[in-house]
Amino acid sequence: MKDKQTKRTQRKALLRQFESTFDLYRLDYKTRTKRGKDEARLVGVGVAAVLYLIVFGLVYFAWSKGTIDGTLMNKVVWIIMIPTSIVGALAWLISVNRKEFPVREDIRAHVTQFEGDSGLLWRYAPALNQLELKKIDIEGLIEASQEGRLIKMAPEDICATIRALHTALQDGDIKPALIDQVEQNLAALKTAA
Repeated sequence: MKDKQTKRTQRKALLRQFESTFDLYRLDYKTRTKRGKDEARLVGVGVAAVLYLIVFGLVYFAWSKGTIDGTLMNKVVWIIMIPTSIVGALAWLISVNRKEFPVREDIRAHVTQFEGDSGLLWRYAPALNQLELKKIDIEGLIEASQEGRLIKMAPEDICATIRALHTALQDGDIKPALIDQVEQNLAALKTAA
């Protein structure tokens, strides 16, 4: 019983240290970019709609004055949907990138802050290897952290990995032996500093 309490205390201490090291709000990529993505979608649809209405208005005006016949008007109205949709998609891409850029830069600044010269994320490797995240190369992130190039990795992958690790620590999904290994890695960091 006492050993179980010791392991629980050890896990909670590691969780407190984890939460004091990583700013989980700054690493919440999905939440921080959701509003910008929604606004970018509206910008893309708006640009496409305005362009379509301008061309439609011109074609309708020409048809009403008798400059073009109804068949040509129908063809132009249908054909113009493709270019206006492409321009709208381009406007959406530009807008979403402009909205996400400040968030990505803030995440990179935070990664630089906690990684330092010797790296930090790789010290959680025993626990990270236990996680199963789809479409994220955890081994690549660990290796990048060891080599000091984690800053060059995709911020959304870093955020998803750190948040998944936080959830696993909170829920107690990490095995006690792995927690011991993580604590040894972190202790080595403190002695090196």
